[in-house]
Amino acid sequence: MNTRLLTAIALVGLGLLSGCKETVDSQNVKTAGIAAILSATAETDLETRLIATLKVGGDESNTYVDLSGGDSIFASTGDKRVPMQTQETGVYEAEFNTAAEGTEFTVDLQRADDDDAPASRGTLPAPFTLTIGASAVSRAADLNVTWTPSGSNDDVRIELSSPCTFLETIDVPGDSGTHTIPANSLQPTGTAAEPPPTCDVTVKMTRSRRGTADSAFDSESSFVLQQVRTGNFTSTP
Repeated sequence: MNTRLLTAIALVGLGLLSGCKETVDSQNVKTAGIAAILSATAETDLETRLIATLKVGGDESNTYVDLSGGDSIFASTGDKRVPMQTQETGVYEAEFNTAAEGTEFTVDLQRADDDDAPASRGTLPAPFTLTIGASAVSRAADLNVTWTPSGSNDDVRIELSSPCTFLETIDVPGDSGTHTIPANSLQPTGTAAEPPPTCDVTVKMTRSRRGTADSAFDSESSFVLQQVRTGNFTSTP
């Protein structure tokens, strides 16, 4: 095998390993070939951030759509409609000064030479207040997490992350307003020979619901709307 061919193979391999981001001009893609991964996220009671990620080849593709040639994307709520700004190639964002329960957001893709996709819609779930049971908790003890209000039909997920424990993700059944994380659920990183460390843990809770992506998009498109709140505690052995 010659050196040039070996080099080409090596470069391809490196590209695959590094997950290089690829881009394609929107003028070369039909609307039906665009997978729109849409989200509306409120991290406070005052603001919601919309993100539209446009891909070709499905929602797990690494090829992003660069809007050009007269194509543009907008976000709206109520009587406010704004162009979404480029965050990076293929990723577009907009912010609104509202995060109230039931607020409806719409994402509208306008095409110069193909089908528009004007009707991706969804409503925000209710905001909430998150409370951690104690400021310092041993990993050998239960941890209580509560939130108000509760009782919705929306999905609830809790993630616990820190530099000294492995990530713990919990899909909470129902929206009961309380969840107990059993003792020894958080596993410390490092080796058994090292003393278990003490560190700060971030608790991230997400209440989410699904909207609908416009039917003109690829069938793997989606729209998720969510309220996210975080808290902290110190994890001890």
